[in-house]
Amino acid sequence: MNRRRFLKLSLLTPFYFQYAFPGGIKTKQKSQEKSPAYFDILTVEGSYRNIGYRIGKRFGGNIRTIIQRRKEWHTELMQILASRRGKLLSDELMRLTRKYFPQFLDELSGMAEGAGINFKALWVMTIKSELGTLKEENPGCSTIFCKTKEALWLFHNEDGHVAYLDQMFLLKVRPPSGVNFISLVYPGILTGNGPSMNSRGIIQSTNYIGSVKEAIGLPRYVIGRAILETKNLEEARQIATMEPRAYPYHHNIASVEEQRYLSVETTPAVFQVKEPEGIYYHTNHLLFEKTRHYLYQDTHYKNSSSMSRYTVLQTALKKMSGQEKLLPEDFLTVLSSHQNAPYSPCRHPQGEIKGQTLGTAFFDISKGLLRLYRGNPCRAVPANFSRDFKYQSI
Repeated sequence: MNRRRFLKLSLLTPFYFQYAFPGGIKTKQKSQEKSPAYFDILTVEGSYRNIGYRIGKRFGGNIRTIIQRRKEWHTELMQILASRRGKLLSDELMRLTRKYFPQFLDELSGMAEGAGINFKALWVMTIKSELGTLKEENPGCSTIFCKTKEALWLFHNEDGHVAYLDQMFLLKVRPPSGVNFISLVYPGILTGNGPSMNSRGIIQSTNYIGSVKEAIGLPRYVIGRAILETKNLEEARQIATMEPRAYPYHHNIASVEEQRYLSVETTPAVFQVKEPEGIYYHTNHLLFEKTRHYLYQDTHYKNSSSMSRYTVLQTALKKMSGQEKLLPEDFLTVLSSHQNAPYSPCRHPQGEIKGQTLGTAFFDISKGLLRLYRGNPCRAVPANFSRDFKYQSI
């Protein structure tokens, strides 16, 4: 950052925090015993607003920490929201969210109230991609699926900014719909972006797709949140592909009860769904015939971070394809690779590159099991820093 830019943001900061945290509201946080091996877990139920309020009350400190650590990024989001273009776009995204999923605005409002944070400070994080402000290096995710006679497995490295490394948490939610779910959460953002599983056996993880242009439609995080309460694979597919969509996305969706996995690529205009066999992998660019020619895909991001990790997966998994017996550890080893660092499957920050693997999910779809590792798999897998969750007990 140049000196002029730094001074400009520094002068804006006091006004922003007065706006973001009105009245100097502070929330008391109960002291928690934290383990480096496991994510903190909150179980919450009630109305959507009450669910959000309890999330904000418990994890308001995490949200404020992220905003402080990513001050420049968040201030830019707020500046764009205050611009004419940003306000018009935000109003349309909110109008469509209110039309189709008003309960999630209630959830976000409750979260803001519980945390003592202005609603707009959280709303901009929920529509961060659509506001078009991801000007810095974008972290990504790496996904592997395996379907054989013996196995139905999904593996996913959840990558984000290094600022989130010690701030991520798990939610076990019992919403009014009666479809309970567990999800890995980015503080301040509607849950659904991280690896998740619900009480009807629906599984979701997602891959960011970079774009240089937004559209008027439902925000991608709202769509991801809605899938968490679906009752079957077809309902999940319908929501992933519902129109209008504001931003491209890739959903990994599976059903324990149906023993099926779908790879769903969407852009604002088109979508394509595939049901792969054998070994399959995906990072953060579009692969399918109907979607890969999307005019506004961020080619710089595709050709750097995403393709780098994709080729590592491709090479390693081709060598494994002839193995007589495959084990989950084989795939976790691939996701622990540092080849092509800093754009490797297992992400570690390096210089100005802030990408970090925040956790690794292993879904044993055949058994209805989610095993979630905290932090980089290169360390978490050998140390067994993991917890298991069964979909029947959510």
